Amino acid sequence: MKKEIISKFNERPKNVKSWYVMWMGLLSLFFGPFFGFFMAMLRNFFDPISYRSGAGIPVGILGVILGLAISVTTIILFKKNYKLGERSYVLWMGFVPAVLVGSFWTFMIIGELLFPH
Repeated sequence: MKKEIISKFNERPKNVKSWYVMWMGLLSLFFGPFFGFFMAMLRNFFDPISYRSGAGIPVGILGVILGLAISVTTIILFKKNYKLGERSYVLWMGFVPAVLVGSFWTFMIIGELLFPH
């Protein structure tokens, strides 16, 4: 039994959840730089005491965990939509950044565990 393809690559998606994949994939791409900018530049204005004491390390780890969680969620949603027969470009616009960001954070975590500094 062959799976029915409900949308081709050059068509808009037929399933609303495909748009979620795109937006979450793009969010995973821009989440890391935005969070890093917030921590590096703006945190000194909002909380100068913890900024100088180095208490922001758990917040940085939180950014990594959230970025990885967004990427993994996007990949899971992509898999579900792909099984439903979606083949739209919108789906791939979310999947590719999510895989890149997820791979980046995974390799960074592995590197920190193997070679701590």
